Amino acid sequence: MSAPTTSPDLPLVAFDLIGVLAEPSWREIDGAPDRERWHRLRVGAIDEHEFWDAAAAAAYRACLRLRTDRLALVSRLRARGHRIALATNFARAWLAVVREQLGAAGLVDHWLCSGELGVAKPDPRFWSHLRGLAPAVVVVDDQLDNVVAARAAGLTGVWALPGADLEARLVAALAGAPGPHP
Repeated sequence: MSAPTTSPDLPLVAFDLIGVLAEPSWREIDGAPDRERWHRLRVGAIDEHEFWDAAAAAAYRACLRLRTDRLALVSRLRARGHRIALATNFARAWLAVVREQLGAAGLVDHWLCSGELGVAKPDPRFWSHLRGLAPAVVVVDDQLDNVVAARAAGLTGVWALPGADLEARLVAALAGAPGPHP
């Protein structure tokens, strides 16, 4: 089955990964996270074995799951012609698990991972990578600081507030984004 035809005239929708499309956070595996090591891992400055031990690495890979409700939302957006990006602060080593789970569905057009780019949200350089993909971009993130930074960079930001109707928030943002709409 082929993927639905996408339109470059519609806004690109860029989803964060953990907290939006997938769960759990690595923080649920590591009870006392070292923020400096995490920052270095998420921008690709260190390898995973420098972050935590093999048992923690295996445990995280085993429990990392995509949310079916959010994948259904992504599928509906694709069916309407939107291109989809994954825009995440995530370790390069973990991305293969997500690519295997999500890539087979053919839902993601662009993969922007801080571990591969060498820069993490909310750094303006991260948003520059995203802005280069489409004239209009809607960013969906569970971290309010990232939403604010995306807006400051000229992108439309949607906060995936826990418990709120994300689809309604996203549809409203798409209606206000530049360009034609479905």
